[in-house]
Amino acid sequence: MKKQLVMSLCLSLIILQSFAQQSDKTEKLKELIQSANLPGIQLIYSKDGHSESYNLGVIASGSTVPVTSASIFEAASLSKAVFAYTVLRLVDRGVISLDTPLLHYIGGSYEEFEPGNSAYDRITTRMVLCHRSGFRNWRDAAKIRLLFPPDSCFNYSGEAYMFLLAVVQKITNKNLEQLAAEEAFGPLGMKNSSYLWNPRFSSVSTFGSDSSAIKQHSGLYAASSLLTNATDFTIFLNALDSGKGLKPETHRLMLSQQSAGNWFGHPAIEATKHIGWGLGVGIQTNEKGTAFWQWGDNGDFRSFYIDFPASHEHLVYFTHNFRGHYITQDVIDLFLGKQTTWSIQWVRNGYSHEPYDIGYADPYAVKRFRMQLIRQGFEHSADIWKKEKQRDPDFTISEPDMRAFARVLRESGQQENALKIFKLNAALYPKNTNALEGLAEGYRDTKNKKLAIVYLRKSLTLDPANTDAQTLLTELTKK
Repeated sequence: MKKQLVMSLCLSLIILQSFAQQSDKTEKLKELIQSANLPGIQLIYSKDGHSESYNLGVIASGSTVPVTSASIFEAASLSKAVFAYTVLRLVDRGVISLDTPLLHYIGGSYEEFEPGNSAYDRITTRMVLCHRSGFRNWRDAAKIRLLFPPDSCFNYSGEAYMFLLAVVQKITNKNLEQLAAEEAFGPLGMKNSSYLWNPRFSSVSTFGSDSSAIKQHSGLYAASSLLTNATDFTIFLNALDSGKGLKPETHRLMLSQQSAGNWFGHPAIEATKHIGWGLGVGIQTNEKGTAFWQWGDNGDFRSFYIDFPASHEHLVYFTHNFRGHYITQDVIDLFLGKQTTWSIQWVRNGYSHEPYDIGYADPYAVKRFRMQLIRQGFEHSADIWKKEKQRDPDFTISEPDMRAFARVLRESGQQENALKIFKLNAALYPKNTNALEGLAEGYRDTKNKKLAIVYLRKSLTLDPANTDAQTLLTELTKK
């Protein structure tokens, strides 16, 4: 009897401790979404079969509808892994081969290719799934042009997934939704996932349910149109962890590196050494081990998953805001322990045309500065900066990171605080056209049109080709 009582008390303590830990994570997660001005988040963290679910905030900016476990989000590029799994199930049954040229299955030609180029003949399922097809992410002309000979380099490509989809649909005489339902959704029990609009989403959609929303989500895109939630995607990650539904060798190939992450046309950085690609999933190695991962970006819908199969530990989250990746590193640190997330650095390098769409270059520095501003007041921003530099001479925040931070403040309705950060940024980087343009934005937002015009003109003196500054100046000087 005493033994049973002790065991019962121990179990109760464990449960209470677990509840307290989850409550603490909830509060920290709330702080994270507030720091990036996100309307809400849907997240599930799992380890050894035990899951913690977090549904915070509202489904979209300006909405009062709360995020729940049933809320349906656009999964964006998380769609690729589910499609890859679907295709690999067909590979296991001999419907399609990993290494047979895809044109072989459709009569030797494809109307979307440039005529007379025999290099297309080499493209295989394996090359598509590990992004070595030679395609751009999305075509830049009427026909799909090759950036490089197939299988000679890595270039992330949604267009290539659409080519593979066309081949698979031709072979099976089934569309993407039918295939995914038969090979993934049904067998795995993903009851709330679809590659196109379904009427059952009407009451749980985060993107609306009017005719416009339905039309917008009526296309089938292997690379990007999956509609799902964290519960269903966690089911999928559990399947990938265990290899459920795949032959052991196919499962091994899917989660092992098939290509290095040497992104075509982008300089190699330290992160490049730690990133590769499997069949439909990214591969990362860091101090915690090997993980497979993917980011999702459909503009206002951002998502991310990472899975460490050796420890059966993974998380996935969905947001409805273009700054959804600003918190990725902090989310990973919170749930999986502080570590180097090479994947985010690698993605930022790949999106060098707009890297701050992916998040801060140094989220730790921004977070450190932000916490001091909250404690001491934004009016002391210059003094706080000096003290941080005195404490740590290596402490810095890049101009784009500082500008992005100011814009987050502005978008959350803190125009005066944003102006203070824009001022600091311009003081730190007085010869940077973007810093001066940012300061002009701050003055515009606080109704100081005269100073906004002054700093726009200074910005254009440094760089006459700054089209954003020129557009804003034209807007402000209209009679």
